[in-house]
Amino acid sequence: MASNVWGLPCSLSSTQAPSISSTKLVPDANKQHTPFRTPPSFNPTSFTHEFIHSLPNNPPRETLQERAAELEEKVRLMMNATDMEPLSLLELIDDIERLGLFFRFEDWINKALLRLVSIENFKHRTTKSLHETALVFRILRRHGFHVSQDIFTSFKDKEGKFKAEISNDVEGMLSLYEASYLTLEGESLWEANEFSRTHLMNLMEERSMDAKMAEKVRHVLEGLPYHKSCCRLVAQHYINTYDKAEPHNLLLLELISDLCKAYLQEAKWFHNKIIPPFDKFIENARISISAGFIITHVYFLISQDITEQVIHSLTNNDHDLLRSVYTIFRLSNDLGTSTDEIERGETSNSIVSYMHETGLPEENARQYFKTLMEKEWKNLNKYLIMDSIFPKSFVQFVINVVRSGHFVYQHGDGFGRQNNITKSTIKSVLMYPFQLMCHDDVEKINFEI
Repeated sequence: MASNVWGLPCSLSSTQAPSISSTKLVPDANKQHTPFRTPPSFNPTSFTHEFIHSLPNNPPRETLQERAAELEEKVRLMMNATDMEPLSLLELIDDIERLGLFFRFEDWINKALLRLVSIENFKHRTTKSLHETALVFRILRRHGFHVSQDIFTSFKDKEGKFKAEISNDVEGMLSLYEASYLTLEGESLWEANEFSRTHLMNLMEERSMDAKMAEKVRHVLEGLPYHKSCCRLVAQHYINTYDKAEPHNLLLLELISDLCKAYLQEAKWFHNKIIPPFDKFIENARISISAGFIITHVYFLISQDITEQVIHSLTNNDHDLLRSVYTIFRLSNDLGTSTDEIERGETSNSIVSYMHETGLPEENARQYFKTLMEKEWKNLNKYLIMDSIFPKSFVQFVINVVRSGHFVYQHGDGFGRQNNITKSTIKSVLMYPFQLMCHDDVEKINFEI
């Protein structure tokens, strides 16, 4: 790893994964099987026309827009203040992003970060706390700066292990834990994840933090880390707790052809009761999942310069950024839906394939998938700071696609089981307004976003 804290981006290469032949579950290939898939029992949708129209009215839009404009200007003035301490600026940026307001201040945030890293001797400050150092690492790397993991050297001993004395710094440990999720393949920083998680759990058991901090730590450890979370859902939670703390047709034609072939392959596996090898299943699943179609449409929507190189990658799924996205999305899905699918007798499932291939129990398969997903996340993280054939706006979008996969299947089958906690979370974001407390007149006002 380079010793400089941040530097210029560089280009990357892509990889190709192998394919393996399939294995049959039953010896009699001519055995007759029912051609019908056992249908899941879905409940009626809650998002009815009557329900939507029953939602309460909000304050006049003009009033909210005027107030928002005033507040935005105040925030911009704060970010542009030259006397603002680096830690205060970083925490302000972190708050803005967690509140879902990044798109309103994107240019200002980028300017502020450039100003921050240009401060004389900023790289070599020895007074930075663990909390500030972790914020510097996470926010700068998230915004495309080349930040070396060596930034944490002062918090390690001669053997390269994190010093025991920092383990009681709750805020620092929490920031270090969040920062560890932006590690790259080959970096030793991932050790910080287990180190910080273990000590945070110990501190909670020992009740060594106040109730508000304990709830904050519990929410992070029991849920998804910020880097893996859907921005809108982070905003909802943060708002609720903040006061307390081109060739289009040709491309799509080829894509739909590949998609139909992938669907047909899965149907053959199901009908013939075939358990495919894990690698072969994943190769097919990278095409059959919806993520590929979604990000292809978005590329043509948000990209200013359409390139043949990207079109080729989208068509052939031969770029490791895309392969990581599809792998995480597929495995997230199967971790959430495999229980129900196994009960229905389905064999076209990555967990079933892995268990059949290795002879290991389901628990081991699930743990392996989680490890594999972390490895793919490290591959995704490097595209936040390195140049590639994809525009940075597209990279941010595909990462959001991965986050949506984590969310939908975090508590099981959030798509098929409509009584799942996922349903209530989506309703709380899309249907119900946020309630904010206005301190001037102590009046609750509903805001729709």
